[in-house]
Amino acid sequence: METIFTAHLALKFHDRWNETTPASRQLAADEATELFKAYEPRVTLRGSYVTQAFRADTDVFLWMYAHNPVDLQNLQLDLRRSKLGRATNIPWSFVGMTHPAEFNPDHIPSFLQGIPPKAYLCFYPYIRTAEWYLLPSDQRGAMLKEHGEAGREFPEILTNGVYNFGLGDYEWLLSFETDDLTHMVHVMRRMRETQARRYTKHEWPFIVGRYYPLVDALQKYV
Repeated sequence: METIFTAHLALKFHDRWNETTPASRQLAADEATELFKAYEPRVTLRGSYVTQAFRADTDVFLWMYAHNPVDLQNLQLDLRRSKLGRATNIPWSFVGMTHPAEFNPDHIPSFLQGIPPKAYLCFYPYIRTAEWYLLPSDQRGAMLKEHGEAGREFPEILTNGVYNFGLGDYEWLLSFETDDLTHMVHVMRRMRETQARRYTKHEWPFIVGRYYPLVDALQKYV
């Protein structure tokens, strides 16, 4: 698997955003859309997600990736200088890196397989307990096999996991995609029943959003 860096950026509009004119808001949205186009193909926007109703601290969630993390940082710096950037806060920001899974090295995240985004995203960061890493590898492998078999009961869910070790406060960044939110609820509930769940230390925030092309996602707030 080639090394790819991901960025997951939450934006929250200031209260004064709604006090500006629709024309001003449209100008800001158009400028941000053109900015992302200018970074193609160095940075690929996997998806932009409207999170209204799912979280109070986030309005739009952006998921992007690149070979070079500098491109991800530079794009976000330019975004902060833009009209949209000056009208938003960043409540959450994460960077991840692809890496072969310890017990399933052939697994490739869905976003690198050319599979189009689905209608909804559920993103969350994850930390395992210290005890997990001290278990014999065969025990960890058996529990992850059970975990994976439970997940395969829901083939309509696209899974994407990247490393966050040393890149932030977490260990993993997990992105699940689905066209039906009921499937998301059921798979998350099912995962609670596996033995690996005993070694979960932290797994929030959960950020859920509906997929739109960037211009359409921003248009929702114009």
